[in-house]
Amino acid sequence: MKYLKLALLALVAVFATTSCMDDDWKDPNSETSPYGNNSIQETNVVSIAELKNTYGPKQKDEINDTVRIADGTQIKGIVTGNDIEGNIYSQISIQDESDNPNKPGEKVTSGIIISVAQGGLSGQLQIGQEVLINVGGLYYGTYRSQPQLGVAYHDSSKDQNYPSRISRADWQNRFKVIGKPDASKIKVQVFSTNPKTSKGELNVADLLDADVAYKYAGCLVTLKGVEFAMGDGKTTLAPEDEGKTLGYGVTRYFKGYDKTNKQIGIRTSCYAEFAANLVPQGVVDVTGVLSCYKSSAKYNHTVQLALRRFSDIKASESK
Repeated sequence: MKYLKLALLALVAVFATTSCMDDDWKDPNSETSPYGNNSIQETNVVSIAELKNTYGPKQKDEINDTVRIADGTQIKGIVTGNDIEGNIYSQISIQDESDNPNKPGEKVTSGIIISVAQGGLSGQLQIGQEVLINVGGLYYGTYRSQPQLGVAYHDSSKDQNYPSRISRADWQNRFKVIGKPDASKIKVQVFSTNPKTSKGELNVADLLDADVAYKYAGCLVTLKGVEFAMGDGKTTLAPEDEGKTLGYGVTRYFKGYDKTNKQIGIRTSCYAEFAANLVPQGVVDVTGVLSCYKSSAKYNHTVQLALRRFSDIKASESK
């Protein structure tokens, strides 16, 4: 009887442990994410376009500044960029679609970059993941003219304000994962060297217009039929020696857009997994998160694409 009782107690313990483990493991196998704050409910969701229109004009200058977002404000969108190969560091980009107030029935795509003091974001927020975010109390602003969200930071040496990285703990409390990742939901705006070949495509040269460039800042875009100016079979994307005086990032421009006041290219971190890869040769299609850069209001903007992964560069399908 003594041994029988011990065996029964052991069996009960196994079932109890299994039950507890099942409870702990439910989230990864269901619609409830183990990351973020699942208690967040949609209460005051505004489109990214509305957010930009509300807070963008309040900035005192277009290079570096911040404006506090009203408490309770939320945005919802699809993740388009993360740190999957180390190029987009401590940031994610999301975008959404909203009604065009000037053209009934037409949708407008808008994107925003969010600065977060956390690595490994791609493990929590994959490309194509829908997410609800509480942005109230954060700051909308620009860093070198590029709109982004973060916490307020004052650079005393330059007397400038710009959005900086949200702390890991604060960030985890601000977002809620919705459903499962579906990259097919992402609307990619195409800019082509021959835009007449497909409906909805714009011309790569259109990005030299500041209104067009900043409209798609923070969005995922594809440039079709471009060629790198330094695709010589010798030059790498982001050598550290070259990047150490440039914030450890290197820009490689496209042919025809590699001159002052006419600059369009890709920006690669010296710490990206593909930083040592050779600059691709030939005509290619390049996909990345678009950003605009200006060091001073007196200069024209530079258009930069941030690759999520090296496979975002493909041999061109353009004819």
